[in-house]
Amino acid sequence: MPTSAMAKPDDRAITFGPFSVYPARQLLLKEGRRVPIGSRAFGLLIALLEHAGEPVPKDRLIARAWPNRVVEDSNLRVQVALLRKALDDRRDGNEYVVAVPGHGYRFAPATTCTEARHAGFGTDVRTNNLPLRLNPVIGRDDVVDILAARLRRQRLVTVVGTGGVGKTTVAVAAATALLASYRDGVWLMDLAPIADATLLPCVLATTIGLPLTSHDPMAELLSVLRDKHILLVFDNCERVIEAATILVEAIIKGAPSATILATSREPLRAEGESVHRLSPLQIPPATPGLTAASALHYSSVALFVERVASSMDGFRLSDGDAPVAADICRQLDGIALAIELAAARVGAFGMRGVAERLGDRFRILVGARRTALPRHQTLLATLDWSHALLAEEQRALLRRLGVFAGGFTLESACRVAADKQLSASTIPDLLGNLVEKSLVALEAGGRLARYRLLDTTRAYASAKLAETSEFSDVQRRHAECFRDLLARSLAEWESHLPEEWLGRYRPEIDNVRLALDWAFSPAGDIAIGISMTVAAIPLWFRLSSTEECRSRVGHALAKAGATASGTLHARNVMQLYAALGLSQTFTIGLAPQASAAWAKALDIAHSLADQEFRLEALWGLWLCHIGLGEYRLALDAAREFRKNSESPYDRALGDRLIGVPLHCLGHGAEARRHIASSLRRNAASVESSTSIRFRFNQPLAARAMLAQMLWLEGSPEQAMEEAHLCVREARLGGHAISVCDALAQAQCPLAMFTGEWSLAEQAIVELLDEADRAALVPWEILGQCWSAAVQVKRGEFDPGLTRLADGLNNLRQVRFALFHAGFLATLAEGLAMAGRFAQGLRAIDEALQLCARREDLWCVAELLRVKGEIVLQGADPRLADAESLFNRSLTHARRQRALSWELRAVTSIARLRCRQGRPTEARAGLAATYVRFREGFATGDLRAAKTLMDELS
Repeated sequence: MPTSAMAKPDDRAITFGPFSVYPARQLLLKEGRRVPIGSRAFGLLIALLEHAGEPVPKDRLIARAWPNRVVEDSNLRVQVALLRKALDDRRDGNEYVVAVPGHGYRFAPATTCTEARHAGFGTDVRTNNLPLRLNPVIGRDDVVDILAARLRRQRLVTVVGTGGVGKTTVAVAAATALLASYRDGVWLMDLAPIADATLLPCVLATTIGLPLTSHDPMAELLSVLRDKHILLVFDNCERVIEAATILVEAIIKGAPSATILATSREPLRAEGESVHRLSPLQIPPATPGLTAASALHYSSVALFVERVASSMDGFRLSDGDAPVAADICRQLDGIALAIELAAARVGAFGMRGVAERLGDRFRILVGARRTALPRHQTLLATLDWSHALLAEEQRALLRRLGVFAGGFTLESACRVAADKQLSASTIPDLLGNLVEKSLVALEAGGRLARYRLLDTTRAYASAKLAETSEFSDVQRRHAECFRDLLARSLAEWESHLPEEWLGRYRPEIDNVRLALDWAFSPAGDIAIGISMTVAAIPLWFRLSSTEECRSRVGHALAKAGATASGTLHARNVMQLYAALGLSQTFTIGLAPQASAAWAKALDIAHSLADQEFRLEALWGLWLCHIGLGEYRLALDAAREFRKNSESPYDRALGDRLIGVPLHCLGHGAEARRHIASSLRRNAASVESSTSIRFRFNQPLAARAMLAQMLWLEGSPEQAMEEAHLCVREARLGGHAISVCDALAQAQCPLAMFTGEWSLAEQAIVELLDEADRAALVPWEILGQCWSAAVQVKRGEFDPGLTRLADGLNNLRQVRFALFHAGFLATLAEGLAMAGRFAQGLRAIDEALQLCARREDLWCVAELLRVKGEIVLQGADPRLADAESLFNRSLTHARRQRALSWELRAVTSIARLRCRQGRPTEARAGLAATYVRFREGFATGDLRAAKTLMDELS
């Protein structure tokens, strides 16, 4: 490419046809007029011009337009199309960008480099003093376009944001994009070093190359600017904000063709000002499975990777390091300066080392470029700069707000920050000032306005607070504030819709954790900690944070002996024992210690004559008895519960509690009446539609049991519809425990009963995901057992049988007895089909012995039938033994009025009759049961029966 001598690198222009390109200014002109073009298309143009006439590979072009990003070829084609549109490609016979099949693209016409000169102020030939950007601006294309568009419509635009967020970067980029739009140039003035505000007019005059000769610099400056079409960039106005505002307003009024772009940590509040609040860079959510390609779509990670790559040759983000990079960016709130400082330390500590050291971020985040401004060379210096600009009352409020975690309301801020030196009445205005100065963020979108400090600002404020004598008092007020807030949540627990209640109190969970940590610390107050723990129990269960509940409640109980006795203390201890029993159920299973905790809660409830809590403790004991297979004891607890129930909701629950053990004991008809009664009462109860009392949705649990009963009765379509409805309602509630229960107790078993393996697999995946997310270990084990059972049913014996055996061992540990025998039957069937007949017989005999010991009679008919089938499959089939087992199965099914078990039994008998040479008898017996069905003819058992009848015909 021929070039002429160039005085300055940023004066270089590349010309072709009617076009002139100024690379340093990111400017494209056609016959002297600016041509709009995006930054990526412009990057492609420069890359092609640098190799004019030569093919440029696609990967090189992608790397130029999307540094350190993984993008598809389609993205490149889109940008090439935009470039061609900007160049009017293929019009008037010109074709500039030519595709080279199999290679990439090349730039066709000859080009020349010339030196661009424009008239400026005085003898200076420059048209701007904007710094040449050596690194690409990442993640801010949209902001730059917005600012450029605003400046075309409005004469005063201020970019506002916290320190280090990138205000100067976007302002300079927007000004660079507008270079061709201002006849008299674009000029940047940095106000940060200016201590004497009266010097602003003189400094501005010097910046634009204007010698001042009069004693009134403002008047002389305005007289020169009056006729100038100029863009002035006032950077870092916060230190001299009043003087800057006066100067800005004077220019706007006295120089009608001048436009001003300002940056500041708070608005200027000048007449005609348009404010753009600059948000931090995008950060990836904390989700598992983040890949490098996915992470690089977030601007914070893209910036971090680009800065690391610029200092470490050959660096590329791997899938293994992607979550670490995302975590660094999250910890740094997407603040560009902090991310650049962190990237600079990767060479010394490695990426994981930087992530681990961010707890001491003010020590590690140092080492910016030596040419960077002093306040940008360490993160601490940046925050010190902002802190020094605050009034004393603003400093006091900021450091006290450092005690909050995860945000706060205005009410909480007044409660915690106010004291004799800082009255509550002044806090709203002071808080508003801190929001304007970008030190506190207002979180929009909620019903109630919430505020928060970025994590880095909070760490700074907390450190300042710890240096003062007020530290312990502020911590105590914080704990008392959230103790009282949780007490209010208890009062609203039953009267508010779950979504409304959770929306109000979910955001406070981080503050609750922080307050509890303080309360049980040596400097804290155990009494506050115990009352807070009790009040937080509904919130933990509504969030399905059962492991956290178990840990916190256990800690509170360990500390409870150190507090005074009395009725209030006894009531708190009672509720702690109940929460311990329930959280153990959901995390480690229905172990004996869960029963012991519920028994202690029941004893205290009796001593306090607390009727409502007696019901909750009875329910907890019932749950443990069911899980341990103690169905008679469960029935006794259920009847005691029902006898003492007063509200419609409790009476409905009592019916369900009675129905479940009756079902397990094989009293199907009586159990069905109680479950139907429970659902009728729930339908008439307003409370049942909103409550998750007893920690999960009890009406949905009744529906899950109804689904199983409907299938047993011979209504598989109704059963499946009930299971679907149960899961849909659970999902709408958004409560993980209820969703897991609906999937494990309704959809998974129904899909297995009806032979819909794909549906079963979908339900199992959801069950495992929900259980893993909420740390619900028993439901995760159930999901693993269901998954293994599907593999066995599909004939995948090698993985399925091993997984199912392991799952059964785990199931024994968590004491979920209701499914134990059924999974043993599936294991036995699979072992026999895999040719391991002796092991299969041992497994089915174990299941039958288990059911006999527990009186778990609801599935005995199926267990007897499965044993009969195994007896027939051995090397020495015992037809008489098999016939006896099938007949016993049929007797149990009919006694239980379980038409579906009966169909399976008569189908096995029919096959046996065929082997005995009695096909007519086989078909007649099978047909007599088949015709009693009114639905479900597409389900597995009915299809198999119909096929066999057709063969026998």
